[in-house]
Amino acid sequence: MLHAKRIRPPSQEYEFTEDGRALTTLTLRGGGFGARFTLHGVDYLVRTHRFSGVYALHDATGTAVATTDRVRRRWNITSPGRVVRFRRTAAADREYTMLGEDGEPAGTIRRTGHVHTEATADLPGLEPALQVFALLVVLLRRRRKRTAAAVRSTSLTGG
Repeated sequence: MLHAKRIRPPSQEYEFTEDGRALTTLTLRGGGFGARFTLHGVDYLVRTHRFSGVYALHDATGTAVATTDRVRRRWNITSPGRVVRFRRTAAADREYTMLGEDGEPAGTIRRTGHVHTEATADLPGLEPALQVFALLVVLLRRRRKRTAAAVRSTSLTGG
């Protein structure tokens, strides 16, 4: 099971572990760069497409390893030769279920912890880089929604 925990709230730095073993540390960033991380000696970059809600995972050469469609209640990760489907199964983006080829639940991603500073992913059959990517997409989506809510509240109050 993959686990992400914010290292020093309110920072956006997360430590990713798998079954208690450290995997990688990353910082959620803005401006089109979602995050950079190294996994098993390979560097990855997650790019966010600010207005479309689409995310892309790139390897060190800049090649897209996986992409999402617009992340909403239902969304997909597409990688060469594979499409992995997800469906939101709890309010406020607290839980997503990975669907198997038969449409039945095959895994989950959950935001947990105090003020949702942690998240876990149980995504059997998915490569480690895609597991980190899927969990990262959920964290980035939550940050995106918080930012949008803050912008709306300041514009409504005239601040």
